[in-house]
Amino acid sequence: MPIQFQLYDMLTKPHMLDGVWKLLCRYDHAFIPPLSAREHSYQTDLTVRPTAKQEPKQYFETLKRQSFLLALDRDEVIGFMSFRTHFVSEDLNDGIETIYVTTVIVGEEHRGQGITRRFYEELAEIAKQENQPIMTRTWSTNDSHIRVLNKIGMQEIKRIKNGRGPELDTVYYRK
Repeated sequence: MPIQFQLYDMLTKPHMLDGVWKLLCRYDHAFIPPLSAREHSYQTDLTVRPTAKQEPKQYFETLKRQSFLLALDRDEVIGFMSFRTHFVSEDLNDGIETIYVTTVIVGEEHRGQGITRRFYEELAEIAKQENQPIMTRTWSTNDSHIRVLNKIGMQEIKRIKNGRGPELDTVYYRK
């Protein structure tokens, strides 16, 4: 059965929330800084240092109030993209309302199948309806995500040198 993509304004189904939670926990430390060290999905200070091993509970609580695109294999969540509409970034200081992608995770065993690209294609349709550009940010060594962003035509619009620590920039993209 092919992978299904579904849009949710807010996740309420327990098994889907559980699927997102499992992916967050599994890939917590793949993010810089780890999701468990963050207060929320759009904080501006990303130089936080992780403390003892903890789960990304606070981060998850902010995600639950956002919109989602889910990739499902039958009923299993194998990837997700969370986003906020009408978001204005404090770091950019340009006053532009965007659809802001806060988190993208695809399970390792499902990578290389174009799921992240498909998330952005689905989001592009939403962006047309909302008449808002798409924006996201990542860190300068997140090569796989940056590669996808470049392929879909997103442009780097701001780089904060050492925004996530020494030699680790925060990079904003918009389309």
